[in-house]
Amino acid sequence: MIRRLKDKTLSRGLALALNSRIEKYGRILDLQLDSRNKRLELELLLNGETDPLQVQIENYEVREEAGHWYLLAKELKTSREWIDTLAREYLSQRPLEIPERYARMLKMVI
Repeated sequence: MIRRLKDKTLSRGLALALNSRIEKYGRILDLQLDSRNKRLELELLLNGETDPLQVQIENYEVREEAGHWYLLAKELKTSREWIDTLAREYLSQRPLEIPERYARMLKMVI
């Protein structure tokens, strides 16, 4: 039960953090974190699109380096083939910095 509560809290914070990074492309409709299985599922509505994009991140890693926190997506799959290809080339295995205001919350719960 505590893990689910932690995951729900982190899901909200991560959605806020990511929305601030992607606002010019669209917005996150839903984000579900499963820390036990290192899985992250997102539903995004991209600007100009009518159907949401589904994103699954498997085997993610959250790490701290020199006082900065990062999310690393090791395996990434989406509901659109062309975005899958783009994501593998430009996002997979590249750390995404978590903004400091959300990193503080992250430090409290992990």
